[in-house]
Amino acid sequence: MKLTCLAAPGSGGGGGYHAPASHLLELEGLRLLLDCPIDLSALSAFAPVPLGADSGDAGDLIRAVPYYWSPAAVAATRAGGVDAVLVSSAMGMLGLPFLTRLSSFANTKVYVTEVAARIGKLMMVELVEMHSAFASYYGPDMAETPKWMDGEKLGKLLSLLQNIVIEDEGSDLSPLMPLYSAANIEECMQKTEPIKYGQEVCFNGMLMLKASSSGLELGNCAWSLKGPRASITYLPSTVFVSAHALDCDLNSLKENDVILFSDFSSLYVIDEDNENLSEHAMLCDDSMSRDDDFDEDENVQILCKNDDIAEEIERISFICSCIIDAIKSGGSVLVPIGRLGVILLILELLSETLHSSDMKVPIYMISGAAEKMIAFTNAVPEWLCKPRQEKLFSGEALFGHVELLKEGKLFMFPHLYSKGLLMEGALHCILPRLEP
Repeated sequence: MKLTCLAAPGSGGGGGYHAPASHLLELEGLRLLLDCPIDLSALSAFAPVPLGADSGDAGDLIRAVPYYWSPAAVAATRAGGVDAVLVSSAMGMLGLPFLTRLSSFANTKVYVTEVAARIGKLMMVELVEMHSAFASYYGPDMAETPKWMDGEKLGKLLSLLQNIVIEDEGSDLSPLMPLYSAANIEECMQKTEPIKYGQEVCFNGMLMLKASSSGLELGNCAWSLKGPRASITYLPSTVFVSAHALDCDLNSLKENDVILFSDFSSLYVIDEDNENLSEHAMLCDDSMSRDDDFDEDENVQILCKNDDIAEEIERISFICSCIIDAIKSGGSVLVPIGRLGVILLILELLSETLHSSDMKVPIYMISGAAEKMIAFTNAVPEWLCKPRQEKLFSGEALFGHVELLKEGKLFMFPHLYSKGLLMEGALHCILPRLEP
């Protein structure tokens, strides 16, 4: 077995969810790519598209069509291709079209959960739509190497990518590339094989693959790989108990020869002093789990009683209280959010707060994917945590945004310049925005 870390979690300045880890695993004569993300932190080095004729001073920002950073895609290409790609989250598939458009990846299998595949496609489509606004303003970049790549502003971009060493002029910029097209996305999705949690897939007659919930987000998963000589579990971005997604399946951690994990956000429950465990990908053998003195039931109970939910709800409640205070003082609130689960929880708490305070405040959600994403969350009860599933059987709405829609308090628009949004002209609004 050979393992190569292509990108550490959050290496570009984001969190483990927004910039997930990526690894190249060689096992039983097969080469597997574990996640293929894009580091979106590079976008902050580019000036936004001006809204008017006067573009103003962009300072150190780059005035050009953005480029995107995906070291995993480049590493997989340099390796001569891969036999399969295992995707653990929607964010982990954003870089896939860079690969699947190449002829050397024509026979590569891509495995991803059904929910992550649908969310990932919506995110990729929205990313392409956002990128098209840059291309429309600046025009297509026909040069093989953009002018800004040879200028001083390149340093601004590289400083945002903390995993790059730029001490010498020979820095490798090959992972920095122009974005793919909508046609590349469709080609990518045709090569994916969506699966369910717990479904076993035999790959190449050598490996048994199985996806289990990792608890962090809808469709996120841990991968179990069982071969003739070794069993491995890949465990990225995990929480054991979730307020919306299906809880982490702890059975995926049992009877493994190797567990590969990174950004393990629930580890502090067992070992609060080990602060560096989430900073680097680690390999652990199974000696602890098979030790005679290891009390498995006791440790499972500790993990399942962690405060992940309580802390997340507490943080979201604080955000909601600040939103209400701003509205009461006559202001408006803009809330940029990335994770779908956080959006759903904020909308739910806002719904309860607005209802209890008898406040009539419109909520505008601006995203080309908002309508499809919100509708989608009400159609996947089997991917939700047990309390959410119980709501379905009792006839209740799975999430609070359903009531907001019924009451006419939640409005969704694809763009900031949408005609309907401009006609509303509301000053006192809460504006959650889905970001790819």
